[in-house]
Amino acid sequence: MKKPLGTLLWTAAMTMALLVPGTAMTLAQAKKAAAKAGTIELIESKDGKFRFSIRDAEGKYLGGSAVGHATEKEAKEAVEEMKKVLATATYVSKKSDEAPEDAAPKKKAK
Repeated sequence: MKKPLGTLLWTAAMTMALLVPGTAMTLAQAKKAAAKAGTIELIESKDGKFRFSIRDAEGKYLGGSAVGHATEKEAKEAVEEMKKVLATATYVSKKSDEAPEDAAPKKKAK
């Protein structure tokens, strides 16, 4: 009876020793992933309008709004819309002299 009980206790102890460090590593990995999150800065410009800048975890500028928004809420809404578009966007290659699809056609000179 002592030998099976001892084996059972040893197995349980080894299992716990393996699980506890694994849990700690999982929590540490989650914290590390969260620490690498980028930021979206909401900035009130000199003209009183709100713009946003998007930066990666190291603070490198990735993009932002050229258009000023009347309120901070409108700037946040623009960011949320951008997130939705980026989640499903596809790449399209264009040349710089091509007009955007939603632009009005250019008038020909006479």
